[in-house]
Amino acid sequence: MMRIGICDDSDISRQNMLSLCHEYFQNNIGKIEYQMFESGEEVIEYCDNDDADKIDILFLDIEMSGISGIELMNRVLKLDKIWRIAFVSSHNEQMKYSFGIKTIGFIEKPAAYCDVSDILEKILLEKQENISILITLTNGKTKKLYVEDIRYIEAEGRYTYIYTDEKIFCTSKISELEKELNDSSVVRVHKSYMVNLEYMSLKNGRILMQDRKVELPIGRSYKENVKRAYHEYGIKMARRRI
Repeated sequence: MMRIGICDDSDISRQNMLSLCHEYFQNNIGKIEYQMFESGEEVIEYCDNDDADKIDILFLDIEMSGISGIELMNRVLKLDKIWRIAFVSSHNEQMKYSFGIKTIGFIEKPAAYCDVSDILEKILLEKQENISILITLTNGKTKKLYVEDIRYIEAEGRYTYIYTDEKIFCTSKISELEKELNDSSVVRVHKSYMVNLEYMSLKNGRILMQDRKVELPIGRSYKENVKRAYHEYGIKMARRRI
């Protein structure tokens, strides 16, 4: 299942992008759903709807009347309805905005099939790598969490808080979660914390969570591992987005 969003204030550009996506998936037996937006305001309205399905990739025009694509990106960082963004613009100097949380690339207008197919291939690969874990909540119920949705994890006594777009209290110990999340982008940084490399930056020997403005400590014994993991993850993502 793949959900694709297309946001552009030009009807011609929207239809062109839709046609290119149709061409890419013409032999795909899986279900593909499309959500069309004429403005950034429509995207925000969609994201504010609790019943709306999560969009896997949003092709987003940078220069629109009303809310620009860049402003929209900064606002949806705090929401959980857009998984990845590919920016679209007539000006290739805007390519600098295609690097960061949730962004996966840049397409210069008019969009060409080779550029769109490259983005869609990257998305399909990342979806395959987005592993999930099953946690037990304090009320005894279980909940499935995808690595992509985890910002950071905080241990408190025998229990653990998992921060996604909400704060989840689960019965697992942080050491147990560390084993389950082995080889993922969520790494141990302190005896009380694990952090998703996707959402962090390093600042003065501490971790800054980019979408929550939260600073977290790095344990002395974890410093070298954190620096290496952060560097290697950055290289991996940069290569993938080229």
